[in-house]
Amino acid sequence: MAGCSGPFDTPPQTAGGKDKPKQQETVKKPGDYFPLTRGSTWNYLGKGNEYASFSREVTYEKGNLSQTRTENGGTVGTAVFETTDLAVTRVFFRGEEYDGKDYLDATPNDNTIILKEPLEAGTSWVDRSGAQREIVDVKASVSTPAGNFKNCLRVKISNEHSTIYEYYKEGVGMIKNEFISGDNRVTSTLEKYSIGK
Repeated sequence: MAGCSGPFDTPPQTAGGKDKPKQQETVKKPGDYFPLTRGSTWNYLGKGNEYASFSREVTYEKGNLSQTRTENGGTVGTAVFETTDLAVTRVFFRGEEYDGKDYLDATPNDNTIILKEPLEAGTSWVDRSGAQREIVDVKASVSTPAGNFKNCLRVKISNEHSTIYEYYKEGVGMIKNEFISGDNRVTSTLEKYSIGK
C-alpha cells in the first residue's frame, strides 16, 4: 500500500546513490564450481581424439571427500577429491580401476589442486606434475550441447609442450576441456549432467 513502510523496506536512492544499502555478496568457494555430491553425473562429447568423449559419476562421498568414476571407452579411472573452503584437491588417483572399490580411506597418492582461492583472474599455482595453473577469466561464456553458460571460470594449464583450458560453471562443474599442442586440438564439451542433492 502507498505510504506504508516496514523494517525491511529499502530507503529511496538519492541522486548520488550514497544512501543505497550495500547488498551482501556471497563469497564463492572452489567447491561451488566443482560440485561432488554422490549421484552427480556428467557426460562429455569429444572431438579430436577417440577417448575425448567420457562420462563421470560421483560414486562415494564422506565428509569433505568424494570419489569419482570416469569412463572414456578405453579405460575406467577413479579419483578422490578433498573439498575445503580454500581448494578442491585430487588426493588419490588410479588410472585403471574396474571394480568400483571405495577409496575414500585409501592412503593419498596425489596432491593435484584443481581449483583454489581466491577465485579471481591472476590466481596461479604449480601442481604436483610441475604444470602451471592459472585462473585467467571469471566471466567466460561457453556454449555446449548442455546449454549456454556465462560467468564461468577459465583455468589455463601450461605444460612444456601443451596448453589445456578448463572451464567451470558454478553449481555445474567442468563444462569444457580444451587440449592444445601445436596443431593438435582435443576438446571435451558437456552434453548433459545431473547434480545429486
